[in-house]
Amino acid sequence: MSSISHVPRINQLDATLLDNEIDKVFQNQVKEVFKFCPPGKVDKWQPEIKALLKILIWSFSLRSKSSTFGQQMLDLHYDNLNRKKSILFLILNLLPEYIIGRVIDNSIISSHKKMSKLKVYLKWITTLIRLLEFINLVNFLHRGTQPLLIERLLNISSISTNPHKPRSIGYSYMTRELLWHGLIELFTLGIPMINYHYLKQKIKLLWNYRKQDKIKRSFPIMNESTVCAYCMEKPILPTHAGCEHIFCYYCLQANFTAMKMLLCPECNTELHDCDMKNYVARPYRYNRG
Repeated sequence: MSSISHVPRINQLDATLLDNEIDKVFQNQVKEVFKFCPPGKVDKWQPEIKALLKILIWSFSLRSKSSTFGQQMLDLHYDNLNRKKSILFLILNLLPEYIIGRVIDNSIISSHKKMSKLKVYLKWITTLIRLLEFINLVNFLHRGTQPLLIERLLNISSISTNPHKPRSIGYSYMTRELLWHGLIELFTLGIPMINYHYLKQKIKLLWNYRKQDKIKRSFPIMNESTVCAYCMEKPILPTHAGCEHIFCYYCLQANFTAMKMLLCPECNTELHDCDMKNYVARPYRYNRG
């Protein structure tokens, strides 16, 4: 391939990503059109709708202009695409996804033994296709041509419509994306490390400060009106830890997992994880006359 017709790898990858985004935009628009239809009426025809959208997109792009919409945005086109290869491109791009959506995901194949074997074979074929696409991507990164497996099978390559036009890069967009991804990584790593139970307890003490009581070794009594002192709901697996109030097991255990000491929200008594016990009702004692 000559230097004039050489297309940078980034342009070819961007064209593929743009095609996928355009496909998603059309699918979202179709969902908006049918969003007021009864639930389930349109969902069962999703594979057919996606196939029809691909045919329409192909008809107005590859069929008439020898380039996809993503390639047109980046001034690219296929240099050796004829009518036969264009139809094969549509079939190879449409058929595997339709089989996955209709046969495998929608479970159109019954639970019959022979039919279940066919479903297993289809899954193996799908896995093989994904593996070939990965190998083709590695080869593309090495050679710089034909990022899609379909392009390699049909022996078609992208060339630039205007070879002398430079690629424009929006650095403000790149900076914004890098900053956003950096913040997301920071929040993803930092938020799980925050002890919310400890902060909640400290804020509560600052907001409504009062002298802490000593540990009360009293046994709680549970009746029909008893609620969890933490979530104020009916206790699930009732538990206590030294004061007269009942907690859900999860409410108490979650706090003790975060810290070893907890102030009772009701009586402000210090509760420790070593005193945590399941609630067992004490039997009544009858006086004998």
